Amino acid sequence: MLLSILNGTLETTKIFGLDFLHTEEFVQLIARFGYNLFWVFIPSYFLYFRRKGDREYFFTYMIASIIVFQICILLGSVSLRFGFAIGLFAVFGILRYRTNSIPPRELTYLFLVIGISVKNAVANVNISFAELIITDFLTILIAYTIEVYFSKMRLQRKRIIYDRVDLIKPEKYQDLLKDLSDRFGLDVEKADIGPVDLIRDKAELIIYFKNVDGIGFFDSTK
Repeated sequence: MLLSILNGTLETTKIFGLDFLHTEEFVQLIARFGYNLFWVFIPSYFLYFRRKGDREYFFTYMIASIIVFQICILLGSVSLRFGFAIGLFAVFGILRYRTNSIPPRELTYLFLVIGISVKNAVANVNISFAELIITDFLTILIAYTIEVYFSKMRLQRKRIIYDRVDLIKPEKYQDLLKDLSDRFGLDVEKADIGPVDLIRDKAELIIYFKNVDGIGFFDSTK
């Protein structure tokens, strides 16, 4: 009885012109927030952070998904939520082509967590919980399969400056790969030849090799 009276009082109380509490909506908000956080945490932590160890991107994925979810779910109507979601993806689409600082893989994970958050926020009574959970599960399952299994077949690439221009001739391609493999201690499977400076005996190469567990390679963005 007392709890009912207290609940009724809170629901009729206003602060800054806003109702203090909508019990049913509040419970739904907390439940949806926890549900969305669960599905966002899985790819952010287990697929990305555990494999890459990059705290900055992990922080970005979690906070971005939380903010996007809150904005979408608190917007007044489904049309506003959908419009915001489309606008958000347009912004990140522009970022993809306007910046070199975000690698494609990291940006893809950002799209993933934002997409999951938007979907979980805008889902209405026309979508069953079973549909919601199966789409989230399949999304994570496909991402996991590609990340864990297909990554074993993917070649990593590295841009280098090479000092033996005598080996960049077509007939010495296998000797080039062997020399690169011996120098780097990697199984170099392919090499693309870029600008060649014959005066300084230097050539720019992009070498391709299989992923090495525990070692990351990056190129300068300067």
